[in-house]
Amino acid sequence: MTTFQISAFVFLGLALAATISFRLRRQASFRVAFAWSLLWIGAAVAIAWPQITVRVAHFLGIARGADLVFYLAILGMFVGFFAVYVRFRRMESEMTRIVRELALGTPKEPDPD
Repeated sequence: MTTFQISAFVFLGLALAATISFRLRRQASFRVAFAWSLLWIGAAVAIAWPQITVRVAHFLGIARGADLVFYLAILGMFVGFFAVYVRFRRMESEMTRIVRELALGTPKEPDPD
């Protein structure tokens, strides 16, 4: 086992423990904690057996396993950025509604979106 693998397993173990801790303290939903746990475990599997990523990459028509991991990371970041953008827009809209109600003194029904 290489120094990188040992270091990565320690990091991933701590990340998994933190994810479980967040879930147990109800700071993360089950779905979110499950998704992050799958990510940490998947990373550990890819680091322990890198030939798995090569096989999956070849199956998908990608030359190298490292390229597959890179492409998946980019796609994951795009999804994450979009989710943050949508949440930000929703919060901004809600804040505008609340400020408007406070300024006018007339509460209105929340938007059904």
